[in-house]
Amino acid sequence: MLLSKKMGVYLNQAHFLFKQCFLTELVNNNVDITPEQYLLIDLLWDEGPLTQKEIADRMQKDKNSITKLIDGLEKKGYVLRETDNNDRRKNVVVVTAYGQAQKQEITHIAINAAGNILGGIPEDELAKVAEVLNKLNKNMKKLLKKK
Repeated sequence: MLLSKKMGVYLNQAHFLFKQCFLTELVNNNVDITPEQYLLIDLLWDEGPLTQKEIADRMQKDKNSITKLIDGLEKKGYVLRETDNNDRRKNVVVVTAYGQAQKQEITHIAINAAGNILGGIPEDELAKVAEVLNKLNKNMKKLLKKK
């Protein structure tokens, strides 16, 4: 198999399996969110309230996908939408008190899941993989800008 084809296959498999392993950890710990919802709330924990557009830009997802993620987190009580004080036409997504209270536990689960997934791989190899993935992302962003 061509190296470029292997890369695509392995990246796709790794992405899928990483999400499945993380979801299993969340379910096993009775946390009712998806890996994608975790990424969104983790972003809000780190950066504070953001508009839907800001979330979409940072997560590199379309606004419709972000709307569904926010809706799911809102139904579960993790976030809510509030009117932006600076521009009443916009809403900002804010983590609720319940969502803040879950931060430590869910972050701990995420760290453990990543540790289990990456376990046994030497630090220098992980650093090299991160470096290569970063280069791939930069190449793909350049290609998308050309279109």
